[in-house]
Amino acid sequence: MSFSTRHLDRARAESFGAAAEDYDLYRPDYPAALFDDLARLCDADVLDVGCGTGKAAAALSARGLLVCGIEPDERMARVARGKGLTVETTKFETWSPNRQFGLIVSADAWHWLHPKAGARKAAEILRAGGYVARFWSFHVLDDAVLEDLEEVYRMCAPGVLPGGGRQKSTEGVRDPLADDERFVPVAQRTYRWGLTMDADAWIGLIGTFSDHLRMAPSARAALFAGVREVIENRGGTVRTSSGTFLQLARRL
Repeated sequence: MSFSTRHLDRARAESFGAAAEDYDLYRPDYPAALFDDLARLCDADVLDVGCGTGKAAAALSARGLLVCGIEPDERMARVARGKGLTVETTKFETWSPNRQFGLIVSADAWHWLHPKAGARKAAEILRAGGYVARFWSFHVLDDAVLEDLEEVYRMCAPGVLPGGGRQKSTEGVRDPLADDERFVPVAQRTYRWGLTMDADAWIGLIGTFSDHLRMAPSARAALFAGVREVIENRGGTVRTSSGTFLQLARRL
C-alpha cells in the first residue's frame, strides 16, 4: 500500500494505542531545528493533529506556544495528558471546535487521515495566512546490517521491510493540500540526523511501527529474536542515517 493510501488501512491506523507507552519511550524526538522553524511561523494557537503521546505538542509548548492536541486513541492521549498537554480524544475529520488556529501540525500522522476530509477540516479551522505543517521521520540502516536483517525478515516476516518500510524520500511525494484551492504549498525541507541504538532500543523502535504491530505475536517474537541476533553479532549496535521531512502549506 502506497504512502498516499495508508488511510484506507484502518487496522494499521488504529494499532498504535496498544503500544502507547513503548511509542513514547522508543520513538525518537523530532529535530529541535524543526520546531524552532515552526515556532517562528506562528504567534497564535497551534493544533496538533494525531498528536499521539505528545512528542511534537510538548516541543512546541516548550517554545511558548499554546497547543491543543487531537488524538483518536484514548490510550495515546492519556500519555500526552500526563505531560501536562491539552488533548481531546476525537477524530479530526469530524471535530467541531469553536475556534480557529494559526498553525496546524501533524507528526507522522496526516497520512492516516482521509485526504479530502482532512483538507476540508483544516481549511475550516485555520486562520487565513496560517500554515499546515506535515512531517514524518525515516531511518536508513547501514547496508551491511540491512542485508543481514533482510534475510531475517524474509524468513520470519515476508512482506514486512526492515525499519518499517518508512518513506525514504519526498521525491515525487506531492503535498495533498496542493489539490485544494484554499491552500498553496510553500516549502519542503529535510532535517538530517542519525541514531546509534543497541538491540533493545532498535527492537523497541520497530515494535512501534504499524506493520510490526499487526504481526501475529509468535511471528513477531521470532522476528525480534532474529533481529537481536543480527545486531549482537555485529557488535551490539546499529547506526542509522535518519531524517525528518517537512511539507508546509499556507491557507489562502
